[in-house]
Order: sequence, then C-alpha cells, then structure tokens
Amino acid sequence: MEASHLPEQNIRILQIYNIYRLLLVLVLLVTFLTSATTTQLGIHDPGLFIDTLLAYGIFSLLVMALIAPARTFSSRQYLLSALFIVDIFAIGLITYSCRGVVSGLGLLHLVTIAAGGILVVGRISTFLAAIASIVTIYSEVYLSFTTDGVSNQYVQSGLLGVLLFATSLFLQTLAERMRRSAALTVEQATSIVNLEQLNHVIIQRMRTGIMVVDNRGSVITTNDAANRMLSLSSQDDTTNPQSDAPRKLILPEILEQHLIAWKQNPGKRLPTFQSKKSGPQLQASFAYLNPNSDSGILIFLEDSSQFIQRVRQMKLASLGRLTASIAHEIRNPLGAISHASQLLQEAEGLSEPDRRLLDIVLNHCARVNLIIEDVLHMSRQKQDSAERINLHDWLMEFVANYCESHEVSGTVSVDIKPRSTEVRIITSQFEQILNNLFENGLRYSAKATGTATLKLKGGIARKGDQSTPVLHVIDEGHGVDATSEEQLFEPFHTTEATGTGLGLYISKELCEANQAQLSYRRTRKGKSCFSIHFSHPDRNVN
Repeated sequence: MEASHLPEQNIRILQIYNIYRLLLVLVLLVTFLTSATTTQLGIHDPGLFIDTLLAYGIFSLLVMALIAPARTFSSRQYLLSALFIVDIFAIGLITYSCRGVVSGLGLLHLVTIAAGGILVVGRISTFLAAIASIVTIYSEVYLSFTTDGVSNQYVQSGLLGVLLFATSLFLQTLAERMRRSAALTVEQATSIVNLEQLNHVIIQRMRTGIMVVDNRGSVITTNDAANRMLSLSSQDDTTNPQSDAPRKLILPEILEQHLIAWKQNPGKRLPTFQSKKSGPQLQASFAYLNPNSDSGILIFLEDSSQFIQRVRQMKLASLGRLTASIAHEIRNPLGAISHASQLLQEAEGLSEPDRRLLDIVLNHCARVNLIIEDVLHMSRQKQDSAERINLHDWLMEFVANYCESHEVSGTVSVDIKPRSTEVRIITSQFEQILNNLFENGLRYSAKATGTATLKLKGGIARKGDQSTPVLHVIDEGHGVDATSEEQLFEPFHTTEATGTGLGLYISKELCEANQAQLSYRRTRKGKSCFSIHFSHPDRNVN
C-alpha cells in the first residue's frame, strides 16, 4: 500500500505518533534525571533504563527525519510493522528496568497497539498485540527467576495481554469501517465528478440551446448550441481579445425583450425570432431555476428551421393540390377568352380602339396564364433528397447550361473560394432559385449598362462560432429603392408591368424549405446583391 493510497487521516496519525514517541523519551529521561530518588523509573536497572531511552530517542529522531509521511516508504506495511515491533521491545525494556508491570509503564503498550490497529491493515496488527503480550509476560517471568524479593505479577501481565488483544481487535474493526467509509466517499466523489462531466458533455452536445441568466438578465452560462444560434459575443472580445479572464456574454436585445415579456405573462407563447438578419428562426422558452425564490432563469432555445422547412414542404404540397384543382377551372375559361379574343382580332372592320382593347385582353390573359404556370412549377417540385455538392463545380456546369439554353449574350462569372466549398441542397429546387435570380439580374444589368452581366461570388462565411457556405449573386443594376426593398419577397409584388411578382417569393420559399436564407442588400457601389446563406453541409435538410 503506497502513500498515494494512504488515507489523509492515517498520515496525520503517523505524524502524531512519531511526535508522541519522541516526547515519551524526553519526559521519561527528564523525570529520571530530576527525580531519580522519588520515582520508580529505572529502579531495577538504571543503566539499562538510560541506555534504552537514549537508543530509543535516537531511533525516534531517525524515524522523523528519514521516514516522513509524505514519502512512499512511510506507508509500507512491513516497514510500519517493523517500527511498531521496535516500539514494543523498547517499551518492554523500559518496563523491565522499572521492575515490570508493577511500575505501570506496561500500559504504554496500549498506545503502540492502538496506533498499529489503525495504521496496519489485516492480521499483522493482531500479531503486534501478541508480541506485546509475550514481551510483557516474559519480562515478568524473567524478573521472578532472576530477582529476589520481587513478587510475581503473572495475573496482572495476563490481564494486560487480554487488554492489548481487545484494544487491537476493537481498533481493527473501527479502522476497517473508517477505511470502507473513506473508500465509499472517494468512490461517490468520483461518481459525482464523472456524472458532472457527463452532464456537461451532454448539455454541450445538445442541439437545444441552453442558457442560464440571473434575475437581472446577465448571462451566467451557455452551451455551444446557444452560442451558435445567437452568435454570442462579449465586451471583452473587442476590448482585449488576448485576455484570459472569463468572458462576460451579452444577451441579445430581442431575446431580452422576450424575457421581459415572459416575466410579465409566463403563460403567453412567444413568437419566433432571429438574433441576426441571416440567422435561424428561434423559439425561446423560459423557466425559473427555483420558483420559490428570486433565482436565476433557464432559457431553452429551439431552432425551428427544420419545423419551418417541413411546414413549407407541406405548404408546397398543399399548394400543388390546390393549383391542380383550380387549374382546370381557371385555364379552361381563360383559354376560351384568349381564343375568342384572337378570333375577334382577326375579324375585319375593327376600329383601332377596339384592337387596342383586344391587345389588353390578350396581354392580361397571358399574364394570368404565366402566374398559373409559375405556381404550378413551384408546387410540382419533386420531393427529392438533398444532395451534397461541390458549389464551384456545380455552378460552372449550371452556368454553362443556362447560357447555352437562354442564349445569354453577356458574361456570367463564377468566383468560389475555396473551391472545395460544399453545400447540401435539393438541386432541382436550387436550379429554380438560380433561374429566377439569373433572369432578374441579367435583365436589370442589361437595362443599366447595355450588357447582360452577372457575378457569382461565394465561399465560407463565419456565422457565430460556425462556418457556413454562402453564395452572392451580384448584378450591375441600380438596385432596389428602400420602399420596394421592404416588400421585395412578398408574393405578387413587382416593379415590372409584365411581371407576376412570384419569382423572388418562390425563391425565398424554396431556400427556406432547404434550411437556407435568401436576403437582399446593396453593395458599396450601390449594386444589387442577393445572398443565399446555406446551412452547414453536415446538417440534414431532408
């Protein structure tokens, strides 16, 4: 048994016993030198008494100097047993020099046996009691045979031996219980630490964001999911990035507003929110850590992107069924109106105002038909599985096919860095998104510069603590004014007389159905830029 496994209290007991051994020698020696004629110390053999005390004192000093409790060999069982055996023989000689058990010094064996019962494990402690009893009895027998006028003390010696055995057995039992209790305590402490580490790992790996804030709204702790969802930053990050001090996290303003609203009405279901414009849709729920006191608050954050994605897919499916059912009811009379208008337009003798009215009817019939086609095209999308694609390679192939099929006279450049950027998306829906963005971008570029040009720039963007793919579609148009920008993605909103106003709405719906976000901004030069922020490629969007 090494020192590293020796209980702390046993080490302290060994230290105290070493001090006791030295003090015992000093007290006996001083008492003998100052009161030699009034005490029984050394009365039988003064020379043996002095020699034993001096040798025992030197031995005590060596033990204290060489066998420190912090050293490994200080807790070896065989070494501890040897030390106690030396103590037993030393006390036996001292007792003998003072005329045996009658001097009362034989009771000093009790201290040695008690220390041995605590520090020495197993039957060896009983062996120590046996040695002490034998030494005591032998000392009395030897005295009775070698010294005249000394009454034998066999009964007292026997009783002392019984007392030594009883002390040894009692303390063995007590020490064993203490050791088991200490081992159980260590085991429970280890289990608690392991459980705490396991809980920490589980909480950090949970997809649900977890935050703990105090009653004033200051963030106490968060897990990785919450940091990623909210893109949490701290004041120390900007003032002193190299600081090793714990970061003081800042609660986003919108979440703080939700917290205040929940405190005012805990039963109210709060709406979803975005901590940033391109961030995920989050649903927050709150709970007090201790309802009976002014305690901290536990915040749960759920990323509703997957739920919204499923809802949008269901909406697309419902829209498909709806448009399929009304297509027959709308397109048949619409076709009849268009056909009758064409026949009427071919009639002779029509005035110019009448022909103008017929042109208006035909144009609006074509526009209504285009709206129906757009809605049908969106709702008829196959529910394919998302694919993991290399963004650069896929865009190069798509741009080549688009320019060839649409006979684009300008240029469409692709700049993806790094070229190993990957995204996970349903490619058929991605094609429709880019078709809408390409059509608008090329048209507005041609109006502004006379050349249909488009730039595709993308790569990896830092979003909170996570890097996600992004694609920017930049045209040379003059951009959208502030009033139109607010309604840019609303259905049937258009700035063109012949447009349906569904292109950008459909593109945004398809992006969100793939857990991506479509947003608009102006570049520093005032050009239009549509950005698609994809989800992480390792994230399932099916």
